[in-house]
Amino acid sequence: MKKILIAVGCAMLLSGCTESNIVKPENAPAVPETGIVEGIQIDWNQVQEELDEQFVGSEEYPYGVNIDFYVEDENAYVMVTVQDGVTKEEAAKYATAIIKGLNSSVAMQDFSYQDDGNSLYGKFSKENVVWIYVMPESTADDESTWLVDDAIVPAQQREVEPNYTSAEWETASWYETAAAEAPAPEADTSEAE
Repeated sequence: MKKILIAVGCAMLLSGCTESNIVKPENAPAVPETGIVEGIQIDWNQVQEELDEQFVGSEEYPYGVNIDFYVEDENAYVMVTVQDGVTKEEAAKYATAIIKGLNSSVAMQDFSYQDDGNSLYGKFSKENVVWIYVMPESTADDESTWLVDDAIVPAQQREVEPNYTSAEWETASWYETAAAEAPAPEADTSEAE
């Protein structure tokens, strides 16, 4: 009988006579913290690794060779090297994707940078001028051969533009399309004096 009483006493002690501080700590709310924390320091090395993984020699961007960037005083400088043979148009689309990827990577560390769907690039480009350059691998030192030399200023809603010469601007397909869709200039109906 003594053994039965000891077993019942132990069972009662183990079954609820104690309160767990693991599930609901004493003097602390049981609700998880969901607010945005201000002043998060971005780990730029992690951002670099994520950009390299997504944009350098990847399945989607096999022509990507290297991305270097740094951020200083509300300016982000992005230097991109691609394989020879990439067109200026491809380079501009690639640069646009890299800026979006940069914002996404920063947003993984600081949720306040998550894209709200109201901008092309996201919050990072709303707070920083993004200077982006794309150059062919064999002539990276010759600025005249760069495929992209552009800056996206805060809140600017446009894709990166190719580094066209003035002659190339005139023959670019989008230029021809825009010119064809533009209204014809009105004829001058004033009488000659």
